[in-house]
Amino acid sequence: MKDDEDRRLDIAAFRHRLLSDALDAEEGGVRAALEEAARTVHRTSEGEEVRVGLSTLWRWLRQYRRGGLLYLRTAPRKDRGVVRAFDAGVLEHAFRLRREKPDRATQTIIDILVRQRVIARKDIARSTLDRQLAQAGLSRRALRTLGKEVFRRIETSTAFELVVGDFHHGPYVRVDRDDEARRALYGGFIDHFSRYVPEGRYYLHEDFAALRFGFRRLLATCGPPVTLFVDHGAAYQATRFHAACDALGIRLAQSKPYRAEARGLIERFNRTLKEQFESEVRGRETLPTLDELNAWLEAWFAERYHKDVHSETGEAPADRFARSFSPRPVPDLQTVDEYLRLREQRTVHKKWSTVEVQGLRFSVHPSLRGRRVQVLFDPFDLGYVLIAYDGRVVERALPQKAGVAPPVPDESPAPKQTTDYLALLRADYERRTRTELSALRLHPAPVAELDLPGFVALLERCRTAALTDFERAEASASWRRLRPIDPDAARTAFDRARRRFGEGLHLRLYLEALSDHLVRTRAKKGDKKP
Repeated sequence: MKDDEDRRLDIAAFRHRLLSDALDAEEGGVRAALEEAARTVHRTSEGEEVRVGLSTLWRWLRQYRRGGLLYLRTAPRKDRGVVRAFDAGVLEHAFRLRREKPDRATQTIIDILVRQRVIARKDIARSTLDRQLAQAGLSRRALRTLGKEVFRRIETSTAFELVVGDFHHGPYVRVDRDDEARRALYGGFIDHFSRYVPEGRYYLHEDFAALRFGFRRLLATCGPPVTLFVDHGAAYQATRFHAACDALGIRLAQSKPYRAEARGLIERFNRTLKEQFESEVRGRETLPTLDELNAWLEAWFAERYHKDVHSETGEAPADRFARSFSPRPVPDLQTVDEYLRLREQRTVHKKWSTVEVQGLRFSVHPSLRGRRVQVLFDPFDLGYVLIAYDGRVVERALPQKAGVAPPVPDESPAPKQTTDYLALLRADYERRTRTELSALRLHPAPVAELDLPGFVALLERCRTAALTDFERAEASASWRRLRPIDPDAARTAFDRARRRFGEGLHLRLYLEALSDHLVRTRAKKGDKKP
């Protein structure tokens, strides 16, 4: 927020901008320039559009010629420092409410004033009252009622009892491709007791891969610390990092967000790193590469920081660490690698049975083709990856070799066919045929029976033509199947078929009509049988 003096200078600059053409004009063109400025709509620094009268512009020009830009400022308020929003009695009442209860909120004070009918709610603004309370030294922060917390100094008795980790932004480095400049980030660990830095280097990213690399070197060099204290940075939130600390017996502690007091040790070291090392790097004419920066950092640690006497401990960090350090057993690095592997999802290639990690393909068992799997890998060592499926590690996959065909799935023997579908169809057909034949033979044959020539004659009448040899054979087979045939029933069936379908149609249409008629007739007679 601008103060009163800044606002006055802004106004002077705006007025000077309106006079600029008149100030640059010759003696005869001053009036024309001022008249043009009076006709124009101008925009202030706050975005407001205004017009300025010609007489006002002449007055501003005289003021500028008399004393320059400062004479274009507005006069300071005569009532500056005096409360104008409400009278002094209301303000004194508000001060008294804050003094009787220092942690009373400003909004509560306003509510009390309104309820006691000291002032109307529309006539008092919280920002105005807050400003007056602060000027009177009665803000809650000034009275130490906000953020009031007691901090105690952490004390350790031996090295590696407490190790603090952190990332911070360092100098720029030159990346090989196209000489791109990128900001390097320092990531490291410092021992609280000795101020010794067992592991620290610069990276291009603040991520789990960088944390994994530094944490692995810390464990390989000195073993696991008793307690590891870090902040809530994205790299330290990785679930696998928390699981690794738990499996290695390391108590992981994290500072509360936005509490710099809890991280005084590492913040002070970062300041030393910036002042003694990074300032020298930034003073060089050319940007270093990341490898050069880490090489200089290693030399600075060995020759300067670890040898200088620390103002807090009174000893050199290297000497104090060597005197008090009792290493814990170093864990198996292969086990550490398993704990700290990165985890990403991949779909196994349906044709090649591979997964791809950082441009490298790994052969996976063919049974996982097309399935979604978890790939656990070390970004700095891609000799193999672990394949997890359904929540458990199922395979250690090796890189695919050029020229080697992908593995072929094991072909399980084809099951022996035990279901004969065609036999089922034949059985159902024979069962239905027997049912129809049994329906045709519900009653003994009558004395009068239609013979074969009469049967053929009726069919030729329907066909309106003589039957061929093939049709005579089919008619003879139907006559034998349907015997005994009642002549009246046969004539009735064929007459109905002729009326319904017409004459001259296919022989089988009339045979089916006869069969259906005989089945219905005989079934009805069977129902009447006692």
